[in-house]
Amino acid sequence: MKKIIILITASLMSMGLFAQSAGEGSFTSLHIKAKNPNQYTDFLKQNAKQIFKATNPDAAGVCITTSGNNYPGEMFVWSAFSSVEAAFTQSQGYDVYNVSKELEALREVVYNVTWKPIKGFELDPGYERVTRVRVSAANLAAYIEAGTKMEAAIQKAGHDFKLGIMQPLGGGSYETGTLLVRGISRTATDVGKLVDEYFAGAKWAASYNAFIALQDEVVHDSYEQCEQIYTAR
Repeated sequence: MKKIIILITASLMSMGLFAQSAGEGSFTSLHIKAKNPNQYTDFLKQNAKQIFKATNPDAAGVCITTSGNNYPGEMFVWSAFSSVEAAFTQSQGYDVYNVSKELEALREVVYNVTWKPIKGFELDPGYERVTRVRVSAANLAAYIEAGTKMEAAIQKAGHDFKLGIMQPLGGGSYETGTLLVRGISRTATDVGKLVDEYFAGAKWAASYNAFIALQDEVVHDSYEQCEQIYTAR
């Protein structure tokens, strides 16, 4: 499976805004209500080349919410691009409402959004803790640094763990004023081990505490099972 490395740095600007310096990478996500998430995923896998050729992403996949659902059948289809420009431009080639009757019957569109990673991470989907948080502009640089240190501490303890932090672009009322934080492990078992270690007083727990101490608010908390189902050839 092709893996994409996304390296981003961030600097603060006035008025609560910040800019990402150099670096590549962007994602889009189409959030849906699926009548049967597994059936919908199977349909995408069987028709991946046809479905994703319109937007031509570098990679694409799905995430199914397993805990903390906002609604039954919550999931989304994600696509990875080399830049925000590519995400915006190539997404114009796909009309989410102009699809086959078979695909339309499997889901209801909720919203779509573009994401800009503000902390580098390796695209390697798995079982993921997903939080939407508010962080003040004054603490943003420190928050990203603390997240990087936490990721390194958990990896040093022997865990296959990655941390992504993203800013939404054009998320409407669904993604307003929050950052998306994804703690990525291989399996649900691996996530459970991390939680058990934390409450048992793991050495890396201090780095986690320092990271979340910089959050002003946790708006939403969930777990998702993610996988990659398409890679550009």
